[in-house]
Amino acid sequence: MESRTFVGMIELSTHIEYLLLHHDEVSVPQLGTFIVKEMSSHRVDEEGIFLPPYRTVSFKWNEQETGEDFIASLSKMHNLSRQETRMMCIEYIDELIQRLDEEGSVSFGSMGYLLCDAESGEIGFVPQQSGIASPAYYGLDAVPFAKLSHEVRQQRAKKQAAGKVKLTSIQADRDTITIRINRKAFNYASAVAASILLFFAITSPFGKSITSGVSQQAEMFFATKFLPSVKPEPKAVEAQPIVKEEPKAEPVQVAPKDYVIVLASAISEKRALTYAAKLQELGYNAQACKTGTMVRVIIPGFASEDEVYQKIRECKADCKDFSNGWPLHLKGEVTPIEP
Repeated sequence: MESRTFVGMIELSTHIEYLLLHHDEVSVPQLGTFIVKEMSSHRVDEEGIFLPPYRTVSFKWNEQETGEDFIASLSKMHNLSRQETRMMCIEYIDELIQRLDEEGSVSFGSMGYLLCDAESGEIGFVPQQSGIASPAYYGLDAVPFAKLSHEVRQQRAKKQAAGKVKLTSIQADRDTITIRINRKAFNYASAVAASILLFFAITSPFGKSITSGVSQQAEMFFATKFLPSVKPEPKAVEAQPIVKEEPKAEPVQVAPKDYVIVLASAISEKRALTYAAKLQELGYNAQACKTGTMVRVIIPGFASEDEVYQKIRECKADCKDFSNGWPLHLKGEVTPIEP
């Protein structure tokens, strides 16, 4: 009776998490092996976020697992013999498997959920979306990044094009060809030519004046450069009758509800269906679906990110899964996953 009471006090998942901080694998008797995976940082373009590196856990089910190292660590921590520790651990695993047969899924600390397949009887594991605790990654969080809109990219392209000086441009139609020269470049070239012309007009390197031959050219240059030119008068355009258009009533626009809460992402279809069914039993409109090639579990029906965050704040007190949820604006086709 005393040992059974002590077994009820042991938090098996807590001890597994403690061992995973120092080991890559932890084997539990008659249950299986929990394996740590280091996930590198990556960018999710579809959701507009940059995910930092994190640690997650996978699970291999094995009823024949002995778990000698786990028994030794547990007995040393609680100052018990290995035989007593093994008996208590087996009793706890039996109670855990019985709950899985009755409920289908059991929360396993902060690591995730244990699931039982009703048809095959196999035990699976769904890790938490945010990973498990690790001192190396404390303080790191997802960083959202916004893509430049099409209008902003057009404005930048116009500014870059305006900053470039075009010396010439050619416009052609069927009858005529018009060549335009940049005014700044033309004025600069004219000033340089005038300076060279005046220099040779005043003196020559042989000591003789050459103004007689150049004066007429200079007068023609300045006359064509600075005297006003005669512009042809524009042709008169016949006035067209003005037709007034009656204003049309603008349709009332309703904001589409294409924002969703993402509770799980990048998981298998089988796990997504199981996780969505568990949330539906709790009263949430969870759906397992595909957006592109990504498998997700979502809760749809929100018009903005503010509504999504408000729903997360309301629900995370009753369901801790919402603490790891984030908003997503669906732009492409969403394909529901059929069971």
